[in-house]
Parts: sequence; structure tokens; C-alpha cells
Amino acid sequence: MVKNSNGVALKFGRTLHQTRRLAGMTQERLAREVGVSSSHLSNIECGHRFPPPYLVVSMDQALETGGRLLRLWEQLSDSGRPAWLTALADLEREATTILDCQTTLFPGLLQTEEYAQTVLKASVPWASGDQIVKGVESRLERGRRFADSESPRLWTVLDEMIVKRCIGSPEIMRNQIAWVVELVERGRVTVQIIPMATPNHPGLSGPFRVISAPANPDVVYAESLHSGQIIDEPTHVANYRLLYGVLQAVALSPSQSLSLLRKELEGLQDDS
Repeated sequence: MVKNSNGVALKFGRTLHQTRRLAGMTQERLAREVGVSSSHLSNIECGHRFPPPYLVVSMDQALETGGRLLRLWEQLSDSGRPAWLTALADLEREATTILDCQTTLFPGLLQTEEYAQTVLKASVPWASGDQIVKGVESRLERGRRFADSESPRLWTVLDEMIVKRCIGSPEIMRNQIAWVVELVERGRVTVQIIPMATPNHPGLSGPFRVISAPANPDVVYAESLHSGQIIDEPTHVANYRLLYGVLQAVALSPSQSLSLLRKELEGLQDDS
């Protein structure tokens, strides 16, 4: 449950409530038709829960909206960004702790401008120049806010391949790793690295983060190429927390990981 009076969940919930009433359908009936409890639907209408896409599709069908609710959920934002990205920014601002797992790239909150630009150009080749610029600016804005604040505390588990793979150029990687080392030394982030020699680990299923805020239960943000999914079902969140614990168990300690980052940085400096 995420309570955010300015968040997209509240805006979507209000529209759902109005749409349901205009359709002449009770909350109990809609909940029954889409296969959830009345209390769950009430939480969505109040903006206390993020509905998964499949549930929005079911509500569209039950209310015969022609897909209007799904389009709203996908497009709704305060700044022209997709709803899930706006919701993620809201969650990050309220968080006290973020447990992050990455297997291919440094976390967005830690990326330098050149690194982020290279990543976006490579991963979204169909995007226009303006879209790339906006994407980089959005990522840097979140990163600056994180670096300049005392919270949230970020603990990230990285696959060693992230450190070894050259993104863009040796100079870009040198600046990127140097920035991460600085943030670690400042106490803004704790890094644990999973050695490449590890034969397999549960993080291979994909990147995710567990976000904790003082007034709300934990939620999980899981990434994909086209969108992000916010998960607040307690059982699923608990599973992700367990998964994160397993990842930490197979990773190097924070001090060993910092040493590895410094060694890699020295190697890049020697090559320049």
C-alpha cells in the first residue's frame, strides 16, 4: 500500500471511482467480476494501491470503457512521463531504504550523464534525439536528488560484468566507476559485487529493487525494456526480500567490493 496524495495511483483511483459510478456498478460487483476483494478495489480507488496492468484490463472490460482505463494508467503522469516512471520517482522521494539488484548496468540513480546517454541510445535505438535527451535529463534529475540528500539509503548488489563491460569508451567507464566510488566513500550507497566466477545466482531473473518508506509497507519495482512494474502484494514483496538476501550471501562484502571498484578504476586510469 502506497499512500501518496500527489501520486499517479490517487489520480487513477479517482478516475476509476467516477467511471464505476457512472456505469452504475457497485464496488462489490466490480470486485467480484474482476476477481479481487472489495477491500482491494477500495484501496485502488483511494489511491493506496497500484493496480497491475492485467487488473486494469479486466476493469476496462467489466466497465466497457473501450480500454480507456488502461490508456490512462499507461500515460498518466505529472510531467509527461509514463505513469509507472512517475510512480517510481514518487516512491524514491519517500523512501528511507532501497535494496537494488542490477545484472547488466549501474543503477539509474548512480549513472553519469555520458553513461546514461550511451545506455539509452543503445537500448532504445528507435527513440528520437529529443526522447533520448529527455530520458537522460530525467535520470540525472533523480540521480542529483539522490546524491544531494541524506536519504534514501541505497544498498545495491551488482554483477561484476557491470564493472568489466566497457560502456561507450574507457573514459566513460572511468568517470562512471569514479562516481560510484565517490558515492560509496561518502556513505550514500553500499555496493556488493557478485563475482563473475559465480556459476549462477537468482539475480539472473532480472533487475529489481525493494523500496521501504517509514509510513508505508515495502513495495518492489521490477524493470523491463518497455516499462516498470510496481508490486505491493505482501507475499510477493517478501519473496523479493528473500531473493535479495540470497544475492547478498553470494556477493563480495562491501569492503571487498569497494576494493574491486578501485582496482578496476586504477586499470582504466593506467590505460588512458
